[in-house]
Amino acid sequence: MKKLVKVFALAALMIMGGQAMAQTRGAMFLSGAFPLKDYADFDGFDDFALTSYDLDADDGGAGIGFNVGLKWYFNVGVQGLGVMLSVDGIYNGPNGDLKTAYRNAESQAGNQWVGGSFTYNSTPKYINVPAMLGLNYIYHFNPNLGIYVEAGAGGNLRFITAMETVGKGNIGNIESQVTTTQKYDNAFSFAYQVGAGFEVAKNLVVGVSFYDLGKAEVKGDQIVKTKSIINNETTTNNNYNTYGTIRPVMILGRIGFSF
Repeated sequence: MKKLVKVFALAALMIMGGQAMAQTRGAMFLSGAFPLKDYADFDGFDDFALTSYDLDADDGGAGIGFNVGLKWYFNVGVQGLGVMLSVDGIYNGPNGDLKTAYRNAESQAGNQWVGGSFTYNSTPKYINVPAMLGLNYIYHFNPNLGIYVEAGAGGNLRFITAMETVGKGNIGNIESQVTTTQKYDNAFSFAYQVGAGFEVAKNLVVGVSFYDLGKAEVKGDQIVKTKSIINNETTTNNNYNTYGTIRPVMILGRIGFSF
């Protein structure tokens, strides 16, 4: 994976510094991010990759999100053909089924805490930052209308925000509060994209892209703080947990503005 990063960085520097390839244009995109396959599924916490200790768990429970992206196109001396460099930021929160499961877990607190309560202070969200290098070809029907296709490959840096839960109740004769914070390690994976769309009036770009951001394991530090409300004593346990795997796959519906 380190070799892939070095190759990608070297290629980008050669393109940006090469005299034979002058930067001709760029575009900023605002997009809806529609998750697909296992990334969009949630069939219960037993197969939820952020909480299940089953290493085969691969449900992401991701909902519809949004994207902000930048693309640069470099002339290669062939009409309509250019080298493409892209950087995106993609956000996805939990989908409806996962939100319902969180609410149900809170309402069923009595199964875990006798006469107590269980709440989520925060739930995990996904942030993906892919950077890719590829090719773009655009054919102009006239000066104000063109159609393009493109493809690229590179790497994705995945972030998952922390999950924090708080349980209060009676354990034996001791009233306690347990705060559990699960953090998730950042992960790097191979990524690729393909896309197509239209350029209108040389400034507006409307298109759709398919992104596969690669599979990576879910791991991270867990901090469990148990506080006795009676004597105000707190004990802390630290664990490093390994869960399932996440593979962000999605369709982006894109609107871009050339510059």
